Amino acid sequence: MTICSWSPSEAPEIYAALEHPNWAPWLEASVTSLAGRANIFPKGQLVMKDSIGNYMASLSLNQINWDGNKAHLPSWDDVAGDPTDYSQTYTKNGNTLVLLSMNVDPALKGLHLPSKMIAEAQKIATNLGASHLIGSFRPSGYGEVKKGMPDLDFETYCLLKKCGSDKPLDHWLGSLWHLGMKMLAVDDKAMTVTVPIAEFESYKKNDWKEIKSGIWECGEVGAWKVDSASGTATYQESNVWGSLPL
Repeated sequence: MTICSWSPSEAPEIYAALEHPNWAPWLEASVTSLAGRANIFPKGQLVMKDSIGNYMASLSLNQINWDGNKAHLPSWDDVAGDPTDYSQTYTKNGNTLVLLSMNVDPALKGLHLPSKMIAEAQKIATNLGASHLIGSFRPSGYGEVKKGMPDLDFETYCLLKKCGSDKPLDHWLGSLWHLGMKMLAVDDKAMTVTVPIAEFESYKKNDWKEIKSGIWECGEVGAWKVDSASGTATYQESNVWGSLPL
């Protein structure tokens, strides 16, 4: 396998192989965004390929300035920008690299590919002279767990540990813990997406549940809030800011 930077021309293939299968439609990056990231910050757009060129995993990083103060951490949306192609947020010579999105071919999960991608990110951060390598990390199990425990708030879930260990109970946060990740803070409004109600209805599935009037659980980390007066629905989720060793 090889890890290299992806080119703008590869964006449609990366979208089809990795981005689209891993994200809800309202959260996935578009082909245009993926190509734009490769134009803006090519060193930070990493793809893993097998020996015959099939796409196995991808990792997208942005470069910003951050003073190291937890209270001054931005949101995922702040770092990605709008559109999410980093054109408004990338800071050349910034002191911080941010992991924003990692995808693994669903057929290859469990092979520890993320650890290899993060190791490459650590090399890039070191080569660029960055002071920090951080990520707005999305716990993998919260959406499923809160179906049966709707009162379990996000931060409490993220702090749950495996019995007799400091390792987080969540699978993805636990994997990051093994790589030396230290939790910094909750990214309370990591991702916010507002769409017309008709678009929201097109996303809605039979297993979605209205837990309160206008509040819909959708199996993801966040939830939807429908505002009939404005004719819109807003999805919002929290992530966890964490730092990785350099």
